[in-house]
Amino acid sequence: MSTIKDIAKITGLGLATISKYLNGGNVRPENRVAIEQAIDELNYTVNAFARGLKTNRSKTIGIILPELNNTFFLNIVTAIEKWLKNEDYAVIICDCNDNKTLEMEAVKFILNKNVDGIIDFPVSYSGKHLKPALDNNTPILLVDSLIPKLVGKVDSIAINNMAISREIVDLLIKTGHRRIGLITGENEIYTMDNRMKGYCTALEESGIEVNPAYIKRCNYSLQGGYDGFRELVSTHNDVTAVFAANHYLTMGVLAAANELGIKIPDDISIAAFDYMDWHRILLPKLTVVEQPMIQIGQQAAEMMLKRLQNGDNNMPNEARTLFAKIRMGNSIKENYLL
Repeated sequence: MSTIKDIAKITGLGLATISKYLNGGNVRPENRVAIEQAIDELNYTVNAFARGLKTNRSKTIGIILPELNNTFFLNIVTAIEKWLKNEDYAVIICDCNDNKTLEMEAVKFILNKNVDGIIDFPVSYSGKHLKPALDNNTPILLVDSLIPKLVGKVDSIAINNMAISREIVDLLIKTGHRRIGLITGENEIYTMDNRMKGYCTALEESGIEVNPAYIKRCNYSLQGGYDGFRELVSTHNDVTAVFAANHYLTMGVLAAANELGIKIPDDISIAAFDYMDWHRILLPKLTVVEQPMIQIGQQAAEMMLKRLQNGDNNMPNEARTLFAKIRMGNSIKENYLL
């Protein structure tokens, strides 16, 4: 295996100059050309492990996901990985399968890999799984879902879940709907809790009493949305509109409506959360909240790099909020039968 000394022999340059180039520093153009030619000739590669021992940096970020096959998370992680790669960082991705025990094990696993930082899409609301990383002073960034106990103690990035949910439910109200169902996730999921708060706030501000029977908390899946919608319409056929609080729940709602022969929006209006590419094949087009997934990923990577470059240095923890928007379709019909 070629070494930095071999490059020095070929180029006649000092080890300090070559090391500076390999670590991203600026060198004279003619020296850069000579070093790059020597690297090609020797087929030289940087020994990342050895460099990590010397610099106490592995140039690796650990990413913990609730589920790897979730398109929403994958879109964000793809953007994160692309942005980090530009800075010569690699990623280790752990799928905890929406399991709090596996999430805790994932933290321990990636800490054992000597990662420089952790980007966590948390499942647990308590934050206990991150204690080993906090004790180790490993930089942590929470994405999408926040942990109340860690607000101000770690960096975070999320969207305006409550406000945008209030806005889309308010859209249903303004088109004449008063009996509006909610298909949402189970308890202790930060995003779902805040979307339900937005739903309730929109109703209350319009003088509409929140009916708990119209709220179906389901498994965070297509099957959950399917079961929740079927239960809602079978027991409350007076409901004229439904808000589905994420893309898997939306898929379940649409599957159930299709199976039951319920026409959208003629029989029931639908508002949804998370615009995805598969929405392009839907008829009618959904009125749906669109999250800035690529922007979330890019800014998450940027925040982590900023934290690593600055260290602690009394740098305050940052909590960024990005703004989703409503993508209008024709899945909402005006309703005057109040």
